[in-house]
Amino acid sequence: MSNNLPRRMPRDRAPLGGLSQRDPAARQRWLVATTEYAGVTAYTGGIGRHYAALLPALVRQGVDVDLAIFADGPCRSTADAEGVRIIALESTAGVPPLRALVRNARAVARLYRGRRYDRVFLPEWTGLGSALPRSSPLLTNLATGVRLANEVSRLRLRDLPPSRRPALIVQAALEARQIRRSAGLVAISTAMLAWTRSAFAPVPPAAVVRNCIDVDAVQRAGRAATAPPGWPRGDGPVVLFLGRVERRKGVIEAFEGFARLHAGFPAARLVIAGASGDARFEPTRQQLLDRLPASARPRVTWLGHVPGDDLYGAIREASVVVCPSRWEGFGNVALEVKAVGTPLIATSGSGYDDFCADGVDCLLARPGDGADLGACLLRVLRDPAQAAERAARAQGGVDAFAPDPVARDLLAAADALLGSVPRT
Repeated sequence: MSNNLPRRMPRDRAPLGGLSQRDPAARQRWLVATTEYAGVTAYTGGIGRHYAALLPALVRQGVDVDLAIFADGPCRSTADAEGVRIIALESTAGVPPLRALVRNARAVARLYRGRRYDRVFLPEWTGLGSALPRSSPLLTNLATGVRLANEVSRLRLRDLPPSRRPALIVQAALEARQIRRSAGLVAISTAMLAWTRSAFAPVPPAAVVRNCIDVDAVQRAGRAATAPPGWPRGDGPVVLFLGRVERRKGVIEAFEGFARLHAGFPAARLVIAGASGDARFEPTRQQLLDRLPASARPRVTWLGHVPGDDLYGAIREASVVVCPSRWEGFGNVALEVKAVGTPLIATSGSGYDDFCADGVDCLLARPGDGADLGACLLRVLRDPAQAAERAARAQGGVDAFAPDPVARDLLAAADALLGSVPRT
């Protein structure tokens, strides 16, 4: 079975065509805002790498893109990248979270009023579009808002420190307001759209457009990058966990699965590559290590957040990569693993289902089930030849997730949802 194309389409509309169906003379101007962007912000997760690949592809399709970045940490000044015009670059480091939420939403509204835009494309995270007028051509890119993140982590408001609660309440309200006031929704996966419809019904018209990665750049880096600083030396297979060290990313299950693997492969190592979660309500390193037998604890390496090409060097050096999220909107990093060609284990029942086929191009464990993850790890290491065949099939199917075909489908979805832009 080929897995070269996304396997699901939204059922409430026909499959969307590419840019060839659009009037090439109808040049568009888009306003995009985000809180992370690869090469600019210090922390860059999946959406930051996705946007850094997608926006230049939109420019190549004839779109004028204005980008505003509101980082929650340090950011560096940069020249306009590949035709994307950066019109705002602000850090909210040191700004109280509640004030930052309101300030950033108002800033986006001011930018919108400053010139005519055909599309405003914003993730729902932090409600950046919540202050826009109802008449704006707002397309909300459904990724993972705070309500969903806490739900997946099984965190209730009373579980959080009192000082954080007001900002989280406001953030959830702003994100809901943005979703409901949007002219259209662009979900990153079938699962993401289904969850949004159940949580916010009724919702505006919607379509599913997959995320993208810079396939060529990831594959070049995977071939050329060296192992990151701190990478374990010596013999034995290496299991690489990719993701923030949080419950929702499945870090607890990663340790439970590694404990099962250790019994059969005592020389195996576990490498944790991801920023730490908030220790006030996420597991500490010691709590995670306590899930391992004493003999396995020295086999764990903590790399923290791995930036830039070092990430792809880590993927290439690993024997197998695990992305065991309890629920995932899409999962860009799993796609990057596929592009590099390393065996992958992800989880079923969420965004991975749109581009992962169990036993075909990866293995899918049950979410929240460390024992099942461990069984998948054993299956990979006991039959490396089969694992390599799955990885090769995965690598052969990633071109559909390159920036240009995704940009064409996004433009087609925007036109289907909001109507074509008149000739200019």
